[in-house]
Amino acid sequence: MAIILTVLISSLLYAGDKVRLAAQGMPSSATMSQEMAGGVTQIYSTDRVLLGEVYTRFHERVDLKDVPQRLQDATVAIEDKRFYEHPGIDLKGIARSIYKNAAGGRRSEGASTLTQQLVRNVILRNREKTVERKLREALLAYQIERSMTKDQILERYLNDINYGGQIFGVKMSAKLYFGKELKDITISEAALIAGLVQSPLKTYPFRHPEAAMERRNTVLITMLEQNKITRAQYDAARAEKIKILPEPPKIISYNFKAPHFVRYVLKQLVARHGGDQVYNGGLKIYTTLNWEMQQRADEILRAGIRGERGRGVTEGALICLEPHTGWIRAMAAGVDEKSEVNFTVYGKGRQPGSTFKPIVYAAAFDSGKYNLYSEVRDSAVKIGSKSFRNYGGGYSNSEMTIENAIAVSKNTIPIKVAQVIGLKRIVDTAHRMGIKQKLPTNDYTLVLGSIEVTPLEMASAFSTFPNGGDHAEPIAVRLAVDAQGNVIERNEPRITKSVIKESTAASIGRALEVVVERGTGKAANTVPGVRGKTGTTSDNKDTWFVGYTRELVAALWASNRQIKPVLDKAGKPVLDKNGKPKMTERYLEMDSDATGGHVSAPIWGRFMSAAVPIQQRAGLEPILLPEDLQKQRLAAAAKTPPTPQPDKINDEGELVVMICEETSKRANAYCHDTVEKVFPKGIVINPCKLHKAPTPEDATTTTASPTPEAREEPTPAPRRRRRRDAAAEEEKRQEEERRQQREEQRARARAEEDSKPRDEEKKPEERGETEVEICSETSKRATAYCPERVTKRFPAGTRVGSCRIHKARTGEEDR
Repeated sequence: MAIILTVLISSLLYAGDKVRLAAQGMPSSATMSQEMAGGVTQIYSTDRVLLGEVYTRFHERVDLKDVPQRLQDATVAIEDKRFYEHPGIDLKGIARSIYKNAAGGRRSEGASTLTQQLVRNVILRNREKTVERKLREALLAYQIERSMTKDQILERYLNDINYGGQIFGVKMSAKLYFGKELKDITISEAALIAGLVQSPLKTYPFRHPEAAMERRNTVLITMLEQNKITRAQYDAARAEKIKILPEPPKIISYNFKAPHFVRYVLKQLVARHGGDQVYNGGLKIYTTLNWEMQQRADEILRAGIRGERGRGVTEGALICLEPHTGWIRAMAAGVDEKSEVNFTVYGKGRQPGSTFKPIVYAAAFDSGKYNLYSEVRDSAVKIGSKSFRNYGGGYSNSEMTIENAIAVSKNTIPIKVAQVIGLKRIVDTAHRMGIKQKLPTNDYTLVLGSIEVTPLEMASAFSTFPNGGDHAEPIAVRLAVDAQGNVIERNEPRITKSVIKESTAASIGRALEVVVERGTGKAANTVPGVRGKTGTTSDNKDTWFVGYTRELVAALWASNRQIKPVLDKAGKPVLDKNGKPKMTERYLEMDSDATGGHVSAPIWGRFMSAAVPIQQRAGLEPILLPEDLQKQRLAAAAKTPPTPQPDKINDEGELVVMICEETSKRANAYCHDTVEKVFPKGIVINPCKLHKAPTPEDATTTTASPTPEAREEPTPAPRRRRRRDAAAEEEKRQEEERRQQREEQRARARAEEDSKPRDEEKKPEERGETEVEICSETSKRATAYCPERVTKRFPAGTRVGSCRIHKARTGEEDR
């Protein structure tokens, strides 16, 4: 007897301790009043637009009144026959589980009510067989029964429980297993659905039809024993041959704005964190994309490509970056948004043509062997068996400055430069500037853009020029937090300093300014301060324009892409196993005047005319990261320490306590996030010891854990939380003051910048330059016999040779 008494007392003490621990870590029962977010990952733009949601579950809600009674009866019969009688907890089962754990060290599930199943699978999402989890589950189930009706609980259960695979809820179960509306299912089908809950993996009908039917029979017997169906109904249902659809549904479901960009983001995150966390983790992902700019990119690209159909242009892509941060601001990744092909990061890419030449000249300037005003003879070049000429085959056979060679896109001059500095230096420079593809060091056609690169790589490389030689790695994700508010990824700008010299970046910028002033890119000269380069491949299959302003850098590519049948050696279509022609993509030649200057540059200019004002309005669009919010709270708390709410007793005689959400302990005066929770009377809840009165240094330095408030949610879900009004108002006021200060600082910076005389407004001697009249045809110092002359600026001391040809040939564009 003494032994039994000792075991009983020990069990009670053990249980009491576990109850206390479980109560402290419980979520609020208010969670059940909100729609389940379960596993839905959300992706946002910087201007707080929800770009899309991704989830690997099939889920569609239904009101309880629309669930057939036969399915309700089957569920209650097999899962919890006392559902309408108990308060949410099977006390005998819990006591038995505690006793076995305390006495024998064994772990047992015990009796689990329908309400407890709902808590376990929908709220806690924890199936560990521990006493703490079981007690937490039971206590929360009891709370739910006090705040929701039985019908409400059953409705949530039938909507949110897993019924095999990635199918959640009875409505989708009827559709995906039987191809039926819920109202049309039979008693036998209702029994099969209800039976799946116990072990959805082992009875998944698409993989284990025999196990599903065996479980169905168990449900039918139980329904008969509980008088939910008659013997005749049982016999008919047992004999019914259920027809399961032949194929399981595809898993991933999504509906995106900016679909190419969102898929690009998801692909990156899956590579870093795994598909399970990304697709099932209920993440909040805050990207770098500006939705307003993205809309303009899609609209202008599609309209522009349609307008060039007469030249044989059918496809295009546009990528826009913020050069100083690497943020991807817009990604118009193809004319057809339904296509899965992302042309901005597509495979190995396409040949960039002459847009690669500025990278070649950057390597040359960095070598110290050339500068913008170095002269190179424009004449034919032969390397091995390969001859290099300008577009059209001609050349002037005279000396030409590199600046002018860039403006009119000569081919011979960069080839000669490459012979002097070596291809390896060019390849190394290209890689430092952001080109990811493997580049040859023994093929001089590289210089003319024969390698394949993506628009993203070209935009990334050109961003080095407005950055003064620094390179910012392209970034698509700024912040990602999980369902509990924990930061799983945060990306600050990744800057590599001085990948090229600052003087090199400035020189290339000046040359690219000439390209749009009087060279091949004049059609893009619609935005102040624009600089850029055209490109067209020799076979007229690709046209480009890559350029930048102070605010943005963008690359635009266009081509004639066609989907054609695969042909055999005899020229006949190759058929697939279904007898249909196999299709493949081909890039066909466009019209002769479909060039980078005629096609890509005008579309690029229209986009940048719209995008630059958007970027100027948006600025950097900072997000509040966890430590920033913590600093604000500490500063507010130091001025007005909040007073926690005292404990209360509700009408049911239960204890209502204000709990710190971060520690799940009794809130003190300095806990920043609190919530009311209900506990059985008599439970002792320890006070929070994490949050204390702030010290002066706390206002500037903190390592506090991130909270859900750190998430930049465009439309935060409603929460039943009581904040201290004074602290909240003070925090709001301070944030508004900081916002105004940022706006004033930006306005002052813009005013100062605008008030400074630009280089073109200064006198030549103030810039350390001299003005020289140049023969437009030869780029030499003009003589009295030169028919056309222009005034150009050179660094003081630069020697400029005189023109020796009185009637120069017209420089031929390479487009």
